[in-house]
Amino acid sequence: MIDGIDVVGVGLITTDYVYRVPRLPAFGQSLRASGYVRACGGPAATAMACLARLGIAARFVGKTGADAEGDFVAAELSRAGVDVSRLRRGIGRSRVATVLVDEVSGDRGFLSWPESFSPLRGCDITVEDLADARVVLIDDADDAGLEVARRARAAGAIVVFDGTWQSDLLDEFLPLVDHAIVSGFFARRWMPDGDDNAILQRLTDLGAGTAVLTLGPRGCVARVGQAHVACSAAPVAVVDTTGAGDAFHGGYIAALLEQQDLSQRLHFAAATAALNCRGLGGQQSLPTRDEVDALQKAWPTPK
Repeated sequence: MIDGIDVVGVGLITTDYVYRVPRLPAFGQSLRASGYVRACGGPAATAMACLARLGIAARFVGKTGADAEGDFVAAELSRAGVDVSRLRRGIGRSRVATVLVDEVSGDRGFLSWPESFSPLRGCDITVEDLADARVVLIDDADDAGLEVARRARAAGAIVVFDGTWQSDLLDEFLPLVDHAIVSGFFARRWMPDGDDNAILQRLTDLGAGTAVLTLGPRGCVARVGQAHVACSAAPVAVVDTTGAGDAFHGGYIAALLEQQDLSQRLHFAAATAALNCRGLGGQQSLPTRDEVDALQKAWPTPK
């Protein structure tokens, strides 16, 4: 266990089998991958690994299987420096994902095999899970996420939401969120007819203090009060975009802990996310603080 935890991440953890391919395979044909890695994945899990890489004490709370895949992801997070003392082990198989990465663009396609045990629920959350946390990141507005948000708010922690999946609990969940950072994928499914501004407005109308919309190669846009801030994507040679959004969350939280303003937070987060695209797999190329600082100097914040 790590003493003095700054950030707790609650959510999904997976084993990712990542293949870099020239095209999608077809039935009845064989295709050779140009790269392969087995990696720990999951939004909150990867964000915690990112924070540990940046020198910030992080804990992951979630559930994996009591199998070899569960052993693997627990060991990978621990090796990254993340406290996994509150990681539950369910009886059954762990969640596994096959990720196909386009050699040219770095874009991905996913094929998932779900876990066979019951998910983490609100009644499973304890005081020890969130102990000492200054910031709590939640990657799903489900039953467990809602209970975590309530407890974090009551304890005076900052609540950050990684908007990845749809949820019927958003109306109840978002008023408990200080920073809602949602992906374009999430936003277009949630509000298919809404433009960027409408999505940000809706997030803040529902209670989120600060709303951020990440847009991949288009960068990101944010809203707090009546102020709008935009940031372009940082210039890097992209190999694989797996985990880029998760690294963005990690970078954003790191900057938040340093009390950087919104424009600075977006710039730091964008640099962190871009650097994570340098290699194959969501956690294999997470940057150090020195690497993020170097990219920021080479890619200054627009005035």
